[in-house]
Amino acid sequence: MPYRSIAARLSFGAFVVALVIALVAAFGTRLGFWVYTTGFEILLPAVVIGLIAVLAGAWWLAAALRNNNSEGWRWGFAGLIGALILVWIPLNDARRAYAAPPIHDISTDVEFAPPFEVLLPLRKGSPNGPEYDGPKKVMLEGKITTVAELQKKAYPEIKPHAALVDPHYLPEGATPQSYWFWRAFERAKRMGWNIVAFDAKRGRIEATDTTLWFGFTDDIVVRVQQAGSIGARVDVRSKSRVGTFDYGRNAQRVQEYLKSL
Repeated sequence: MPYRSIAARLSFGAFVVALVIALVAAFGTRLGFWVYTTGFEILLPAVVIGLIAVLAGAWWLAAALRNNNSEGWRWGFAGLIGALILVWIPLNDARRAYAAPPIHDISTDVEFAPPFEVLLPLRKGSPNGPEYDGPKKVMLEGKITTVAELQKKAYPEIKPHAALVDPHYLPEGATPQSYWFWRAFERAKRMGWNIVAFDAKRGRIEATDTTLWFGFTDDIVVRVQQAGSIGARVDVRSKSRVGTFDYGRNAQRVQEYLKSL
């Protein structure tokens, strides 16, 4: 059997093994068989084996192009592409974790962050408490700072969403606050969040968002307030239940939500 055919089969076989290990690590964590740190430890061999699949697939591709012979292309192509996708996901998360600040509580209002209320029982027992982490001191690059300051430095674009509403275009009996509340509510649903509770009179929405693979659940609260006679202000807060850092996931969620408004 030519070496390129062996490389193609090796690439596909290593990809399948890596995929099985990755699925066990992810869904075992999601189903509560072990904590997320154990899931990450199980995932590590999958990344290593996935890299072997990538190298074998790349060798097959180079040999196939050099000899103008596509023997074993089904195995080689499937192994190379599959392994690239499989390896890219955790490595990209690791890159994001390295680049993101070590925080997991993001709020558009760092002075008076919207508090969790209905979600409190769901957060019971979580390593990360429900209180806002803004004033919490953290060490970064040998300097002591706060979570709020780190957020301002890393994500300066995360600010309250303020908008004016022409009273002539409001439905009868509606206010700028009620108009923007229901707009915020619809955008939250479009984001795919699980709406746990909402209160139109108080302008509050509480929701959760769970990742597909490891099942990490983050909690979200949206607050809509009247701002003057023709304006409204929307604040959003998103916090992880576990982990000391969030790969920038909470900030990305808040940014995407603000853009949707």
